Amino acid sequence: MNFQNWIHWLEQGRGARWLAGAAGVLALLLLSGTVAFKQFHGPRSEETLRQADLGRSIAAGRGFRTSINYPQVHAVLEREGQLFDESMPFPDLYHPPLYALTIAGALALLPDATVDRLFSQAPAPPDGFGADYVLLGLNMVLLWIAAGLTWWLGRRLFDPVVGVVGAVALLVSTSVWSHVLAVDGTPLAMVLLLVLFLCLTAADEAVENKRRDWIWWGGAGIVVGLLFLTDYPLGILGLVVAGHAVWCRRAAGAAWMLVAALFVAGPWMLRNMELVGSPVALAGQDLALRSGDPTAEPVEWRTTLSAEAPALSIDKLGNKTLTAVREALRDGLWSDGGLFMTAFFVAGWLYRFRRDTTNRLRTTFAVALGVMIVAQGLMNSGEGERIATAVAAPLIIIFGAGFFTVLVGSSAAIKHHPRWAVVGLLFLQLVPLGHDLFEPRRVHFSYPPYYPSFFLGMSGEMSRRGGEHPGWMADVPAGAAWYSGQRVWAQPNTLRDFYAVHVEQGLVSLVLTPHTLDRPYFAELAGGAVSTTRFGEWGRIYTGLLSGRMPREFPLGHAQKLSDNFYVLINPRRIPLRGN
Repeated sequence: MNFQNWIHWLEQGRGARWLAGAAGVLALLLLSGTVAFKQFHGPRSEETLRQADLGRSIAAGRGFRTSINYPQVHAVLEREGQLFDESMPFPDLYHPPLYALTIAGALALLPDATVDRLFSQAPAPPDGFGADYVLLGLNMVLLWIAAGLTWWLGRRLFDPVVGVVGAVALLVSTSVWSHVLAVDGTPLAMVLLLVLFLCLTAADEAVENKRRDWIWWGGAGIVVGLLFLTDYPLGILGLVVAGHAVWCRRAAGAAWMLVAALFVAGPWMLRNMELVGSPVALAGQDLALRSGDPTAEPVEWRTTLSAEAPALSIDKLGNKTLTAVREALRDGLWSDGGLFMTAFFVAGWLYRFRRDTTNRLRTTFAVALGVMIVAQGLMNSGEGERIATAVAAPLIIIFGAGFFTVLVGSSAAIKHHPRWAVVGLLFLQLVPLGHDLFEPRRVHFSYPPYYPSFFLGMSGEMSRRGGEHPGWMADVPAGAAWYSGQRVWAQPNTLRDFYAVHVEQGLVSLVLTPHTLDRPYFAELAGGAVSTTRFGEWGRIYTGLLSGRMPREFPLGHAQKLSDNFYVLINPRRIPLRGN
């Protein structure tokens, strides 16, 4: 190729398209970096940090064992004949393993010295805790993989324009970014759901063209198994995929898919059966639990030293499921896919696309979305940040973009200027994210109840003064374990259970953060009113924080006040007191 031909290729041939594409990708990368820089403040929930801690444990070679001691797990394991050993962490019984395994894989890719530095260095404002950035980077990579798969699936079902529009719309969606910044693993579920529909697309096309399709049904089964290992309720998609196979007159494909799914998920279910006799371990209790319900609060059951399972109430089960469906249809569906993309997706049901495969996959996706919403409402306790409409956002965007291109092509006024129509749609998708970017950068990691520097300091103090295996508690045990790197007890629900734990392992300290002390009704204690209904037996201890007089029998009798809503209770017999 001579110089003149090269110039022509660069200005008018494929080179121009490659340059435009590269410029677009670079712009999106810069946008992603800016969003992460200005909006990331670290993990937001105990649910996410529990899985992060499990990933750290796997990466360290300890297996599926957690650094968080929940009294309920202790009671359940004791019932199964496993006595407490302060040197042996509890097995994790609350979560499926795949997100934690993904975190462990990300940590394993880093040199050991780098990992040690990420977990051992206290953050200097405005920078944050190093390991939290690993979680952010992992979720950003998964989002970009999801965008690539969105482009690929959009091309397969429609055309390259839909693929590009779908991928860009996903990357500029503020609701999608909210899950990335929460590092809750939603992008992992997005990737798996997209791969599942790519397998179904290939299987549908193979059936239509009378080619061998068993490999695609098997691939779909593997992905269903992985979805189950990411979030247990997503395993229900196996029934949807089986239904799609039967619709395609491939009953054998449905059977093969289910076999493949059981092959992937079976070992984990057998592990749980061996430990506690349930294929999903203690996560099965989420059926009877609901966050925000005082009579079925998940935290209270986890922090109660009892192997008793919560009673299942049909009325509560139906109520929490209907609430989840209502919230998904009223808010989640319209925000997670983007208002305009969701509107085009919903309106697109009035139109039949040219390809039968596209129409069948759209119907299967609609059924899958409904089943996911109902299953998560039914089987989840409401603590998790991964929600069905967010996981399904890429597919909502793809089918919405597909109908949008049909409207543009059929409009006499717009079809001659399709690029401007696409730019306008993407601009509307970008507006909410752009609004967030105009906010000034906030100081990172200064949001209670998580104080990485403090918990790192606690780790050093406990190691120096609490022995080889110090026993200490926190009201945010997942955050304490993740940032300190030590084994931490969750604050028991009652003082009776606290004393039982103290007998099992002598306690050195209890950390009470704004998670407990910033509750609106805590102000009642300042006036001397102790509500046993709200505080239970702990009301005596909380009152002692304010009065300066702790009950004599309470072993952690010395309270160090770090702020009005942040105390460290210390056992003076285990740690000699020093001047402040």
